[in-house]
Amino acid sequence: MSLEEIIETDSKPVKMGRKNFQITESVLEQVEKFAGQGLTQEQIGHCIGISRDLFFKSKRNSVYFQDAIKRGQSKAISLVSNALFENAMKGVPVSQIFWLKNRAPDQWQDTINQKHSIEAVNKLSDTQLLDEIRKDESIASQVSGLLPLPQSQAQSQDSA
Repeated sequence: MSLEEIIETDSKPVKMGRKNFQITESVLEQVEKFAGQGLTQEQIGHCIGISRDLFFKSKRNSVYFQDAIKRGQSKAISLVSNALFENAMKGVPVSQIFWLKNRAPDQWQDTINQKHSIEAVNKLSDTQLLDEIRKDESIASQVSGLLPLPQSQAQSQDSA
């Protein structure tokens, strides 16, 4: 075969413009599968051969497209959740701890969040603030020796 024959056979007109994208049952199955595997939405778009913008446009304009994503994500969450539960029931400590911390956080969290109101502190006099610090044993133990004596104790030491 000569070089001229190769050039002639390979020189087909190139179509310009966007590739036509239609949401078909096959596309929805792929989207659901990829979402169920934990791919990001951008990755799903890449796998089905469309741009990021077209992916989000399709998601915005098609309830079927949105539902395929949600179904895939829900199935994956369900599978992982069931596997975690099974491991917890088999006695795997890490699974048990994780499950309890996420299902009953008020009883199984590592830290206790305490909220303090700064506004209330600003309204207290120095004496009132010192009294509040002394009432809270955890704070008082940390600053013991740094606080001045209460007025009643200071007066009794002065008279002695």
